[in-house]
Amino acid sequence: MNQLKNQYRLAGIAVAFLGTPGLNAQARAGEAPPVTEVIISGSSRPQQDALGAKLAYSGIADVASASEVQSLPDVTPLEVLRRLPGVAVLPVLDNERPRDEAAAPVIRGLGAAYNPVTIDGIPVASPGIANGNGSASRGARLNLLPSSMISEMLVSKTFLPDQDAHGIGGAIDLRTRSAFAHGGKDFFTLDAAIGKADDAAGPRRRDRIGQRLAVTGSTAFGPRRQYGLVISASYLATDSTANAHMTTDSTHESFYNAAGLLQGGANQGNGFAVPQQDKYWYAQNKRTRYGLTAKLEARFSSTQRGFATVGRYVAHDDMERNELIIDPRNRAKLQEQAATSGRYASGDVEVGYSRQQATSATNLLQAGLDWEVAPSQVASLRAGASRAAYREPILMIKYSTGSRNSAPGTGETTPTPTPDFAIRYDTQSLDHSFNIAPSAYYKLDNYRLNYYRPDSGFHRNASDDIQYLRLDFRSNSDGQGWSYAVGTSLTRDASSYSLARTQYSPNTSARQDTLADALGPAGPRLMYNQSNLDMLTIDPQRAAAYVETLRAAGGLNTVDQTALSNQDNYQHVERIAGAYGMLGYAAAAWKTQFGVHFDSTRQSTIGRARVAGAWTDLPTDSRYHFALPSALASYQWTPSLDLRLGASQSIGRPAYDSYAARSSIDFQNPAERGNPDATGVTVMAGNPDIKPRLSTNADLAINWKLPQRAKGLLSAAVFKKNIKDEIFNATSLGYTYDGVNYANAVVTKPVNAASASIRGLEISAVVNSLAWLHPAASDFGFSANLTFLKGRMEVLKTDTRTRSIGHLTGQPGQMRNLSVFYSHGALELRAAFNQQGQALRAVVPDIEWQDLYWAPRHQVDLQASYRLQPGLALLAQVQNLTGERLSSTVGAAGKLLKDTHSIPTVYWLGLRYTPTP
Repeated sequence: MNQLKNQYRLAGIAVAFLGTPGLNAQARAGEAPPVTEVIISGSSRPQQDALGAKLAYSGIADVASASEVQSLPDVTPLEVLRRLPGVAVLPVLDNERPRDEAAAPVIRGLGAAYNPVTIDGIPVASPGIANGNGSASRGARLNLLPSSMISEMLVSKTFLPDQDAHGIGGAIDLRTRSAFAHGGKDFFTLDAAIGKADDAAGPRRRDRIGQRLAVTGSTAFGPRRQYGLVISASYLATDSTANAHMTTDSTHESFYNAAGLLQGGANQGNGFAVPQQDKYWYAQNKRTRYGLTAKLEARFSSTQRGFATVGRYVAHDDMERNELIIDPRNRAKLQEQAATSGRYASGDVEVGYSRQQATSATNLLQAGLDWEVAPSQVASLRAGASRAAYREPILMIKYSTGSRNSAPGTGETTPTPTPDFAIRYDTQSLDHSFNIAPSAYYKLDNYRLNYYRPDSGFHRNASDDIQYLRLDFRSNSDGQGWSYAVGTSLTRDASSYSLARTQYSPNTSARQDTLADALGPAGPRLMYNQSNLDMLTIDPQRAAAYVETLRAAGGLNTVDQTALSNQDNYQHVERIAGAYGMLGYAAAAWKTQFGVHFDSTRQSTIGRARVAGAWTDLPTDSRYHFALPSALASYQWTPSLDLRLGASQSIGRPAYDSYAARSSIDFQNPAERGNPDATGVTVMAGNPDIKPRLSTNADLAINWKLPQRAKGLLSAAVFKKNIKDEIFNATSLGYTYDGVNYANAVVTKPVNAASASIRGLEISAVVNSLAWLHPAASDFGFSANLTFLKGRMEVLKTDTRTRSIGHLTGQPGQMRNLSVFYSHGALELRAAFNQQGQALRAVVPDIEWQDLYWAPRHQVDLQASYRLQPGLALLAQVQNLTGERLSSTVGAAGKLLKDTHSIPTVYWLGLRYTPTP
């Protein structure tokens, strides 16, 4: 009923637009004076290209043009998008990898799972975004796609009926270059650069210099130059080292009472928070990406045009991670506690090594045909097929102190706390320190093999296949008077995920070697540890040889990993039928448009769950149907000033894995399996009953073209979204597994919130020349934008009460961008500043202080170019000039550390060759 009321309300708004007296009066006044064309060049050209595309779009949007992509000190399309108003970027939430690279866009406070990505309007498959739940969520990995294939990136923020209904935050369309652009002149550009990260610290050398190459060319050919061909290729190779400091992956802080006894649930005891671990990572990252795109175009006649595009994009991410964990292990009792210090009577240390070699490959085939069946009447056909696959073999080795081996054939090795590793902690600063005796730490005989997980039996895989077909018919879409459009589309989206793991642990029957027999290269100083400890590392070849020795002597147990190898697997298929109709009217100064989009989705999911002691396929099915209205009006108040107003409804489909009837349980200390009071127990669960979000959206924007001397634009937009069935990952305590109720188990599950909303203000300014201030400043310009977001989410607690949260998940409070540029003669300089405010990362509905937040972060980037000769320029870039880190904190106050990850400063030097045709 509420949905029906909202639809009537939106329909009323559209009728009001069509009948507004002021708009009709402006139409009777005649056509607006023509706009004078301004020809510019140099570093102001990129902004002018983007502004033209922004103003030409019928709704509210922001655009980054191809020339802007080249002029900014950014390497990937995602890095460019963060410069736009209302757009933030976040890393993957994979708990096994560093976060030195952004992966996902957040538009108007809504995450990547709710911002569809298309190429030339056609959806493209993606292996998904790692979500920290042992799976991959919906959303495209934009850092996989090369920027060289892009003509412009359009981020539309108002929903139009001819768009995919899935898109609450916004929709990102990557538009490829056309050979017929600029009169069909031949085009060629080549970018080549070498780069180096400044983060040389780490136990293993990085010998490779970063390399970057992008080549794009186009030509028109044929007797009447009626055919066009665009070919774009790119290659990117980078090496870097990332370090991280953190506490546990879940339930990050503990509280105690005056007697030093551990408190449970939301009880904060004496109020002194204690991190559960002191954990360090040093990771070497070797990344290689390459892509190839070929686009063939044809003008069959004056009324028929077509295209076909093929592309392949591959990314290799090879990570070696050295890990060190100082853990009290038994947290039940704390001694000598004060506000920022205390003592555990015993503890353990774990030394780990991991190598994860992830490969992502995306293949696409797209085709389209446009036929002008009559003057101003165009029929269009679009088709696409794409496949994305992700495979990651993983090698993991861990040595630990206090290791207790199981008897032959009975199980795994478990670390236990010992008095030699008593811990005195210090939490005076955000980066806490667990201090232990160096004499015990450096005694390598204390460390024995805990487990060995070979990459031959430990891997995770994801895939996504999309088939798409669409037919549209438009009449008078660009002219004055009445216009209409109708269309229909069919989409099949099949996604799957699987995880398998083999694990070996030593048993009590064979001689046990120590870390001294598998010690790796000397590691760096643990950056925040007050005991001044150096990282201990593992040589994987020596460890593998030891494992083979154990195997030959019968000293190796194969640990049962059946549960882990089944519990996260799923297969999901969506079949989406869409249809729309639009009716519009345009006069000289104003345009209105009203339409409705019909979405009918059927889906089937197969998850895995343990039923009567056996792992079983659990199929689930669901379907939903929506009729989503929209209305849009624009008014050209003066030749330089226009207003735009939109109202719509859109949906947000849940993540693929959310539908799977699955549950996965993990014990940080395997010895506590069966202990109802065990800590460090985490559970990830699916929710077959999850419902799509439904958002009612309202937008108002104003654009003012600045006078010719400034060559720029001022824009402002306000918006509000009321979201029904908002989706978030809820965390609760308590879980029953194999007949045991684990009271302290932390259960994470996607659920629908009671309600949610977000409103915001976006202000942007582009001034391509400061000549209006003083003639001496004519070579200077700037672009700036500021976004304020205010979200609200009502979540249900386990006692059925609701709790109000002032953020949506992933939503910053504000974003700021400033880019200052200078162009004179052969020299162009640019400095870019980006800042993201605090953003909610995860919610624990019952325990407010356990909510996770991304800490505020800023970054400064620089670029300089010098024209050596016509068509040839020398380029220099610096990314993350000040080496700012990315951190997460526990609680809104931001005073307790969850984790902090380094992001390197990267230097690039190269050449750009673009001959004049």
